[in-house]
Amino acid sequence: MSHHCLFASNEVERLLTANGLTDLDAAFRLGEPLSGMHEVRASRHQVKRVVRCVLNDATSQADVYIKRQWRRTRWIPRPADIRRGIGLKCSPIHEWQGLRILQDAGLNVAEPLALFWQGWGFSRGAVVTRAVPARWSIADMLLGGDLQQMASERLGSLIEAAVDVVARLRRARLSWRSMKAKHFYPEEMANGQWRIWLIDCEGVYPGATERDCRRDWRRYLGYISARSPSLRDAFLSAYGLATGT
Repeated sequence: MSHHCLFASNEVERLLTANGLTDLDAAFRLGEPLSGMHEVRASRHQVKRVVRCVLNDATSQADVYIKRQWRRTRWIPRPADIRRGIGLKCSPIHEWQGLRILQDAGLNVAEPLALFWQGWGFSRGAVVTRAVPARWSIADMLLGGDLQQMASERLGSLIEAAVDVVARLRRARLSWRSMKAKHFYPEEMANGQWRIWLIDCEGVYPGATERDCRRDWRRYLGYISARSPSLRDAFLSAYGLATGT
């Protein structure tokens, strides 16, 4: 079966090639396990794995992540998959497409650098993304108690930034089936504001209905509410202000 590759730019292709990331086989061969809880999450799927790789150039180093998948494609697609154009190709292809869609919408995402894939039926694929500046997700901060211990003004600013992402998705009529707190990585800026970085962006599709957007928001809010009921009202209030509902 033929191997295919797609690079974000000629400059990116030169950088990856210089570091040995030339094709699908290399994407499955290179990389190191993640650390701590990140490794537990990166290896929990039977047909997926995420590894870390360091890219070197003449003046600097950069961390990137390689998300791999190997699986047998469904021979009879589900009607919803056909309608939304998802689930018909390997996960890294959908990840690449989702990242590009969110980039085009002006959102901050783990920069997509390269995509490698092979065949149909039993397919393999890998997507390479640049590491985001933030180390912990909102879910990590919630489970670790960091959100609950934040000063109210600082917490309010973070919640506003997170909810602004949700509202922008709704205005752009973009549904993201994996819109979860664990995929929102907040970076605190020098002025006290927060920039939200998004990862694991497969399952994004345009032309979402109002019902789709409400479903995504309920799933997002449900996770927060189940683990810290005291934060529910703050998220709901910020969402109301951001969406005018």
